[in-house]
Amino acid sequence: MPSSLQRLIACGLAGLAGIAVTLLVAEQTQADAFDRLTEERLGRVHEAVTTLRTRRTSQQRIGPYREYRVNLHVHSAFSHDSRGELPAIVAAAKRAGTDVLMFTEHPADHYDFVTDGHSGLHDGVLCIPGAETNGLLTFPKASMAGQGTLEPADYARRVRQQGGLSFLSHLEERLDWNLPGLTGCEIYNTHADAKEEERLFASLQNPLWLLRIASLIKAYPQEAFSALQDDPRLYLDRWDELCQIAPHTGVSANDAHENVGVVIKLAADGKVAITDPLDDPLLTLDLALVKPLLPAVDQAAEGTASEGAELFRMQLDPYEYSLRHVGTHVLAREQTRPGIEEALLAGRAFVAFDWIADSRGFNCWVRGSTQRHELGSVVPWTEAQRLQATAPLPGHWRVIGDGRCVHETDGATLDFPVPAPGTYRVELSLDVAGEPHLWVLTNPFYLRDR
Repeated sequence: MPSSLQRLIACGLAGLAGIAVTLLVAEQTQADAFDRLTEERLGRVHEAVTTLRTRRTSQQRIGPYREYRVNLHVHSAFSHDSRGELPAIVAAAKRAGTDVLMFTEHPADHYDFVTDGHSGLHDGVLCIPGAETNGLLTFPKASMAGQGTLEPADYARRVRQQGGLSFLSHLEERLDWNLPGLTGCEIYNTHADAKEEERLFASLQNPLWLLRIASLIKAYPQEAFSALQDDPRLYLDRWDELCQIAPHTGVSANDAHENVGVVIKLAADGKVAITDPLDDPLLTLDLALVKPLLPAVDQAAEGTASEGAELFRMQLDPYEYSLRHVGTHVLAREQTRPGIEEALLAGRAFVAFDWIADSRGFNCWVRGSTQRHELGSVVPWTEAQRLQATAPLPGHWRVIGDGRCVHETDGATLDFPVPAPGTYRVELSLDVAGEPHLWVLTNPFYLRDR
């Protein structure tokens, strides 16, 4: 049995990262996702989300298009920093309500991300191959082998000449980029959101802290993952600026890898090896020090596990929860690659944080005296035009015109007389356990002066 001193050391190690980081940011007053990972708060969020699910009303899709939920910026085992295999990712996508996976692998010499990448229908989920490269999420129609050294603008131009798509990625690193030929840009990125949570991001690097919160993650997996969500105002402001230069389709980026967590395996001489999910070593400790944190490893002490046996695994970012967190809802005629790409090029899409509530059926359009215009439309402005929307749940609406809020209201519907030419989009927020959360972000309508 471990001594009281050993137990004290184990507990001290487990708390070391949290204490150190707290001291480093003692003067910081901004809320951090680290503070949201409490049983009390996650329980309230779970209850609130459950209540929203019961209050949601079904909405009939208006217009000629079908709605498909798309996840962009997804990595698999083709990428050096993921081990995800296609069948497991597809199964997770189906549980998350996803219809289309747009993969963005890290290019490497041993494979061609276009010709070898995941493509076609797999158990009802459409897969489209692509890459995260040159600062872009890019989906070429033909091999780009040997062209990885092109400047980003030239790379995007080549992809566009093929009829492919390119989206500016990680805007926080590229706020001054304005590339001709882009389809659009990310307006939310999960990884960028996590990096802003300084205490959380620092703690994620410490395996013993991850062990300490394992039971909380197990009880509230989606709520714990989505605790990182903040208003992506930096992204949205830059997107508004780009849209006033030229239409840019806004998409969400899941940046899904399934590579954050901790694995414990039995090692020789009464020790355990702690690794990350990519099997990269993190720590080697005495089993006696780890046991107080994880009663589940007691079997090893009883001799029922052999060296190399996995004693414990805790995954913070399973594909299912990463993919459900946020999605891009595309209005297309069919679930095919040409259908999805045509809709994205046209901007017929909205981004939704579906972990809060299922946004399917959300409708937003501009109606004139005789015609109805879909999301992304570029049309002349007239005095008769009204920006209208309906949602499965009532919330707080904001109309953004040329980068500033021009109208706010509450309810399940929106009806706004468009006062002047401009670029208009809509934000819808919901109350979740007493906190406002962005739920839906539409692509703009481009209403031009004649």
